[in-house]
Amino acid sequence: MQSKEPEAGENAAASPREGHNAVTLEPTQQDDASSIHPLRYVVMAETNARPSLPIVSPCICEHLVFLSGELDAQKDWENVRSVAQQLGQSVGTAEQQQLVLEDERVIFKWERHTEFCSYTVICKNPAEAVDSVFGNLITVDLMDTTLGTPLGKPIVAQRFYIDTPENPRWSENGETTLLTGNRLVAVTASGGSARIMSDFTFQDDGFCRFLVCENSGNPNRAGRLIHRLIDIETYRTLALIAWPIAKSAGRDIGQIDDELRKLIQAIGTAGQEYQARLLTDLTSLAARAETVGVETNFRFSAAKAYYSIVESRLEELREERIEGYQRLSAFVERRLGPAIRTFQAILDRQNSTSQRIARASSLLRARVEIELERQNQDLLSSMDRRSHLQLRLQQTVEGLSVAAVSYYCIGILSWLLKGIPKGFLPIDPAVITTVAAPFIVLSVWMMVRRIRKSAHDDEKTS
Repeated sequence: MQSKEPEAGENAAASPREGHNAVTLEPTQQDDASSIHPLRYVVMAETNARPSLPIVSPCICEHLVFLSGELDAQKDWENVRSVAQQLGQSVGTAEQQQLVLEDERVIFKWERHTEFCSYTVICKNPAEAVDSVFGNLITVDLMDTTLGTPLGKPIVAQRFYIDTPENPRWSENGETTLLTGNRLVAVTASGGSARIMSDFTFQDDGFCRFLVCENSGNPNRAGRLIHRLIDIETYRTLALIAWPIAKSAGRDIGQIDDELRKLIQAIGTAGQEYQARLLTDLTSLAARAETVGVETNFRFSAAKAYYSIVESRLEELREERIEGYQRLSAFVERRLGPAIRTFQAILDRQNSTSQRIARASSLLRARVEIELERQNQDLLSSMDRRSHLQLRLQQTVEGLSVAAVSYYCIGILSWLLKGIPKGFLPIDPAVITTVAAPFIVLSVWMMVRRIRKSAHDDEKTS
């Protein structure tokens, strides 16, 4: 018994017939502004945004994705206005992020995302001679009207041929006429109600082709199926555009690791004269590692987010294997899964390299600080020795000063005594000089000591 996909919310998907422009919710006059938070309208608008288009078999669906850097916003909006004019409809302002237009022949949807903008068109019940839509039924500057090939640089270009088992316009022989790859991917999805086949290769017109045979009879359900296939290919491609960056980052990190290994070896043996240069080299390595991280972190994080979307869409397909063909999930996972793990490994390696550079810098700074401390200790020891020498020299000078001052004092006393007549002195002047000499020396010594003590006390108080 085939499992049935949940139908809840099928009719909630916005139909182009019900509203051509993006879903917007605004407070009405009947709403009580005080009872509803203003952000509720923003949240509800985002919840109902980007609905899948209803698919009625048979039809052809084409999807183009352009990176924001490959198509400027003004050119993007001019293309949307051109399509609206061809369909005889009007558009709003360039600030819109999504738009759905429809006439009796086609349904057109345009969306602007953070990193890319997308164009989706569905040709309803195309004639037998119609094989493409862009450049055929709808003319835009993005397409070559004679060849039907993209003129711009789309990162994703898909074409879906959708029919039913009752009217197998393409699926009956499309495996040999529309798909040219040697390795075909084929699964049943949505509980067996759809059969999907593709070769995931670029055809001459630049499109990757999908054959879809859908027999649920529910346009909304078929629309969600195509929307999931579009998301799988779009986000798979956007995730893998980080691969060239990963290869370049891997080479850069390898070179940084090699230079870091040599610097770490040099840290243990380098003399003092080379330490400043080593620290400069480590700082330069740290700057290079941070530059690599700045260039890759966002891209790798985005790739991981896109990968989670791809996994979610693959799970929602509820695919079942068809004997003799490769499963869609196996094809996608075969390269995407290892690539995402490679991105994570490079991120881990970047973090590890940055941490080792930081540790090496800390080690070198520790060596420099130890060397500075040793130099400071030597300097302090030298200053201590000089202080002792100065003290001894000072003491020597003080002793010499006492002797010199005492000598001059005794000499003055002797000259004074010699100038006194002999009759006035009962004692010989030489005897007086001899007796007074010790007292003079002691007095001078005490005076010098007092002066030194006073200077020492002033130094302590200051």
